Amino acid sequence: MPQYSEYPGKQTFVAFDTETTGMWAPVNRIVELGAVKFNLADGRLGTYQSLVDPERAIPADVIEIHGITNEMVAGAPRIKTVLEEFASFCGKESIMIAHNAPFDISFMGSEMKRAGLDFTDNPILDTVDIYHRVFPGLESYSLLNIVRHFDVAVTQEHRALADAVLVHRLFEMAAKKFPPVSNRSDFLRLWLVHRISDWQGEPAVLPSGFEDLQNAVERGLRVEIDYQHPVKSPTTRVIQPHQVHQLGQVFYINAYCERARGERTFRLDRINNYRLLAE
Repeated sequence: MPQYSEYPGKQTFVAFDTETTGMWAPVNRIVELGAVKFNLADGRLGTYQSLVDPERAIPADVIEIHGITNEMVAGAPRIKTVLEEFASFCGKESIMIAHNAPFDISFMGSEMKRAGLDFTDNPILDTVDIYHRVFPGLESYSLLNIVRHFDVAVTQEHRALADAVLVHRLFEMAAKKFPPVSNRSDFLRLWLVHRISDWQGEPAVLPSGFEDLQNAVERGLRVEIDYQHPVKSPTTRVIQPHQVHQLGQVFYINAYCERARGERTFRLDRINNYRLLAE
């Protein structure tokens, strides 16, 4: 175990990860939450893991990613119970860490709002930000690419606790290159700090040039889209859009997909063409 100065050696950190029913928090749910509590002087202090009953079916294409089935979450605790347990596990003084933290923050914030819970005020660091600063110039800053690049792991399980363990290991590796600081405030000033209370899940309006599509959203019109899936071949689908959200510069459209016979979320920048259908 490397030696650290007084700070942040004994500071408590919590590396955490979520698995979900989809990619966009306002319309999807958490199905698993996992975390590793540690400090840099003593290593791992404890772990937390729980499946969550999302109170809806998990889409088949999502099950292919994380392997969490509807049978596995049947009878699992609901999100309010899990979030209360997780808050107690973290404590008020811990600094939380996630990889691509805005994704997990959006789900935590959305679920807390639905459950009627107060937002936690723990600062949250992002290992994407940390690795950009400590190890600039990597080909990719995805979790899988980083753990492979540094021989931490060769695969990613896409399970919450297993991925939280990877985040913990990456943070410990990066910590060897942290500049010396003497207190918590100076340490946090080194990084981009997020908080769950920063999350705003309010609906957005599509940008200029998509007035017809925005009209379809507002009136619930049927739209045929040519959609470029990030992995699979392009498909043509008929959707009934009803809400738009924005994360950073990316717009997401929540819609009923007639092909999937259920709610789906589509990225605007992956819609190659669209056509309004007759009412």
